[in-house]
Amino acid sequence: MTSHGPSVGNPAPATDVPAWPMSGEAALALVADWRWAMDAQLRIVRVESLHPERPLPALDTLLGHAPWDSPGFHLPAAQWRHHQRVLWAHKPFRGLELAWRTPGRRARWCAISGLPQFDERGHFAGYVGVAQDITPRKRAEVALRETRAELDATLRALPDLLFEIDRDGVFHRVHSPDSNLLAAPAGAIVGRNHRDLLPPDVVAVGEAAMAEAERRGHARGYRYSLELPMGRRWFELSVARKQMPGPGPTRFVMLVRDVTALKQREDELTELAFIDPLTGLANRRLLLDRIEQAVLRQQREPGWCALLFIDLDDFKQINDRHGHAAGDAVLRMLAHRLRGSVRGSDPVGRLAGDEFLALLTDIGQAPLRAQRIALRAARMIVQAMAEPVPLGDHTVQASCSVGVLLFRGCQPLPALLAQADELMYRAKDAGKGRVMVRWYGRSGPAAAPAPDL
Repeated sequence: MTSHGPSVGNPAPATDVPAWPMSGEAALALVADWRWAMDAQLRIVRVESLHPERPLPALDTLLGHAPWDSPGFHLPAAQWRHHQRVLWAHKPFRGLELAWRTPGRRARWCAISGLPQFDERGHFAGYVGVAQDITPRKRAEVALRETRAELDATLRALPDLLFEIDRDGVFHRVHSPDSNLLAAPAGAIVGRNHRDLLPPDVVAVGEAAMAEAERRGHARGYRYSLELPMGRRWFELSVARKQMPGPGPTRFVMLVRDVTALKQREDELTELAFIDPLTGLANRRLLLDRIEQAVLRQQREPGWCALLFIDLDDFKQINDRHGHAAGDAVLRMLAHRLRGSVRGSDPVGRLAGDEFLALLTDIGQAPLRAQRIALRAARMIVQAMAEPVPLGDHTVQASCSVGVLLFRGCQPLPALLAQADELMYRAKDAGKGRVMVRWYGRSGPAAAPAPDL
């Protein structure tokens, strides 16, 4: 031995080993709460507490009884039968968990271990063993099971989809009350990357929500639509960052709600706010907004446009002669014809009463070519409106007057509307079914009957 003591890895001489300071009883008390003994007939004959301050099962329910006959212990019958086979085979056992109740009837649990004992002739003499109070652990397990059961019940009652996904986009868990709402069967989703299962636009929404949740802890209100066998459905996504105990990609819990019915209702309300209920065309509010947006785009890409102001001729006579219901039917038919007379990209709508507007955008860089296109569209509208309208067992004849204002670049909308309106009235004054055209800012409009255009 050196002056620094025995070398590492070599046992110290016996003279250097300190006396064992702990008795066997003290050591036993560190790992157990009470000890017990059984006789050869497997009856409990002795129970002693190693910690007097800790509760024991009532001794009168234990002493003199085999464990399975004792009213103090509780274990499912199948487990008792298995334990009996172990005891009758005189085998050691470890960690048998039993429930028991205190005198106040509060449930407690213990884990029992035992060793068989044999006399000097080798005959079985019984068991000795120890018990450890595991009540705190069992109560925690019960609380955890109750929490899980409550969560499972909540999930079953939840109409929403639930996913657990990591930052790399791999799904780890899926819950769905309706498999029809999934892009693939649940079993085919777990372990797969969302990029392999979903369209790029939906993936982009999910990644944006995860990025926000990673920064803030949660994200809400992300919407997307998905084409499913049952049709297109709309969903709203909420995401929360999940606290993970170990390393690995951050995980998120996604709650996905089917909001298709809500989206349809919102669309209906939008339609009520922006669509003319009689004709189905854009109403004044939406129409003027669309025209204004189209005019503002002229700042970036100026080109010739034409604003068409359309007014039905003598429409009041149709109402007076055939009634307002018939007049409404005629308006619906004429509005349908108007929509079909211009390009689908051109804003068109009902301004008020029997007045309509249409904006022809990007009709060329050359002014004369733009004029020809605008006049051709106006002629198509006049001719379409002049076609007889079926009304029950007879037909109604209608006509319209059109003011066509040609302009280029971003111009004030009120001034455009005022000049187009003036042109429409000049056309009406010149006779039914006529068109008046003028360049914005100029005077002296040129007039021509529609058939001669």
